[in-house]
Amino acid sequence: MRIAAILASLTALVLSILWVVYKPGFDSAAAVAAALAASFSAFFLKRNRGKLGQTQKVSSSSIGIQAGRDANVGKLHNK
Repeated sequence: MRIAAILASLTALVLSILWVVYKPGFDSAAAVAAALAASFSAFFLKRNRGKLGQTQKVSSSSIGIQAGRDANVGKLHNK
């Protein structure tokens, strides 16, 4: 997916630069700026993948329930 974003942003950058060359104006310059920002974000901003799974901190006098799906808490006893 990231490769597709890079290719699309580079294509937009090239086309917008060609637009500025052939028809200079505010709209074509704004398109270059937007395509440049998109290219920058596609190359340098990466998704931060945190660790997978669940974590929970519970004090000693309480009960912690953590479930990935359905949880039945009808008969819990604090030992």
